[in-house]
Amino acid sequence: MIRQFEDETAEFVWCWGITPPDLTKPRGDQAYEIFEKIERMLADHGMTFANVVRTWFYNDRINDWYAEFNAARTRFFESRKVFETFLPASTGIGHPNPFGAALTAGFYAMKPKTAAAKAEIVKSPLQTDAMTYKSSFSRAAEVSCASGRRLFVSGTASILPDSSEVAYLDDPVRQVECAMNAALAIVESRGMTVNDVCRAIVYLKEPSYHEIWQDWLRKRGLKPDFATELVAEVCRPEWLFEVELDSRKGAL
Repeated sequence: MIRQFEDETAEFVWCWGITPPDLTKPRGDQAYEIFEKIERMLADHGMTFANVVRTWFYNDRINDWYAEFNAARTRFFESRKVFETFLPASTGIGHPNPFGAALTAGFYAMKPKTAAAKAEIVKSPLQTDAMTYKSSFSRAAEVSCASGRRLFVSGTASILPDSSEVAYLDDPVRQVECAMNAALAIVESRGMTVNDVCRAIVYLKEPSYHEIWQDWLRKRGLKPDFATELVAEVCRPEWLFEVELDSRKGAL
């Protein structure tokens, strides 16, 4: 599905449910071809991959081939000079699909009309860049235009500052705390608060972690439906929880 909208300063395309063109190919080839498909879709709207601010990837059995997916993404990004233009925020999560595809995808892109519209990569105050462990995405990205500002925080799991290793192994309570602290620190770094969060999804490795998540919300006075909850595999088997969220100022 594709949603298109614009204001006086920028054009936007938000697309989801993208599948690879050839589901019979090996998983790494399907991953590379889904980037090529996104590129063709962008061209239909007068855009290139440099306009992509945010991506989502839902990989079937992600822990079986996440390194292979990362290699395909990096190869595509290098060939299109994405690292030299704009490295999108992203989520990569384990989730099956009804198509038999290795993965499905989505993206959000912006094409400025005037200098008043811009996209900016946002670093995390509490986590190192994902590129340090060869995962090609930014921790967050923000778009600004006449309609306001929207911050996209990438899928965020339990990593301590200056580390690329999973923190708090086998401890879902502390992993929830660590991931949420990191995600909300990004929000606060942009002059926003938890009350500006307009979309959030949490990924729980086990259904039983629902109560741990709800307890975290209760302690902070947040509503039980603060985020959509999904049971899913995170991209490392040791991770028990991941969150992605958007916050905004204005109508964007």
